[in-house]
Amino acid sequence: MDTGGFGIEDITVVSDTRLLAAVWWGSRVMLVDSQTGGTVAQVTLPAIPRRVCMWDTNTAVVTLDGQKVQFININGDSLKILGRSFSVNGNVWGVGRSGDRLVVSYVLPPGLEVLSMDGRVMHTFSNQAAGRDVFESPYFITTSTDGMVYVSDEGNSTITQLDMNLHVTRTFSDPMLQAPRGILSVSADQVLVCSRENHRILLLCPSTGVFTSILGQQDRIKNPYALTYSPSQRKLYVVPSGGARIIQVFQQP
Repeated sequence: MDTGGFGIEDITVVSDTRLLAAVWWGSRVMLVDSQTGGTVAQVTLPAIPRRVCMWDTNTAVVTLDGQKVQFININGDSLKILGRSFSVNGNVWGVGRSGDRLVVSYVLPPGLEVLSMDGRVMHTFSNQAAGRDVFESPYFITTSTDGMVYVSDEGNSTITQLDMNLHVTRTFSDPMLQAPRGILSVSADQVLVCSRENHRILLLCPSTGVFTSILGQQDRIKNPYALTYSPSQRKLYVVPSGGARIIQVFQQP
């Protein structure tokens, strides 16, 4: 799918036929037809969008370059920037939703926070408080149905699991996991990861710590950057590299 939107930073599934893409070129969020790749609607934001996730079926959450979280309404095939937004305490990148909470990640310095939907800080994690460098570059995060948080760390080539109080419960590593980027929990015990430097999509089983390669260079995977999955359509969508305008589509057998 060629979206025509240079610089896709992140994607998420809206419905069986729609994806939402955060695009740095022009600071846009685009509603994309997942059958044709065509742009259905788009809005221009006041800063570069970094990550996007769904809050509910009609509302998306976008992190903006700098220190802001923005809500966007999706009404059929139209997008609208809502008045709901709030500032945060650092250079925010990753975002995930768990119940009525948001989890965000920061870079420079690295860290995590759990926030209420109006931006109130519930829990904080920092390397300094941990007394060690748990994170170097936590650009992508995801939350699972059992209330866990997963952080892909490109600099450390690790996946870190935390609870919703931001206590580290486990750290995963593997020779196949090299400079991980996009990450997505698809069930309580299945996490998909973009392993950028060895051109693979990996499936992590947190209960065993085992990584399995499910797509690779033979499938035209190269420098995978971000991904999302539609359970109802059994389709995996992959942004093949940073700055791409293309989304690759893979049908699950």
